[in-house]
Amino acid sequence: MKNLIKFRHNNSKGVFSYAMFEGSFVALSEVQTQKVKYIKEHGAIDISFDLQSEHYDVMSADVIEDQEYVQKVYDHLIESGNAWFKDGIDGLCVLKFHK
Repeated sequence: MKNLIKFRHNNSKGVFSYAMFEGSFVALSEVQTQKVKYIKEHGAIDISFDLQSEHYDVMSADVIEDQEYVQKVYDHLIESGNAWFKDGIDGLCVLKFHK
């Protein structure tokens, strides 16, 4: 079963899968998305762990494009059954969240 979280920024909303990896809450995203652009500009994004709720919390996040780290997170998500992406890491980055 996938761990899902929803996000919003500007007038956009979406859902992504996440996992705990090396003590951090992480997710994968395509680099060329509006959410990644938004996080790079603002250093945070609105998220909610309750998919039914309309309440969001602002959470700080880093965008990590280091391919070695992206591969480790990708492998972890595949192994844990939380993978959204299953065709390799080309064009992906890690979203690393901070409480």
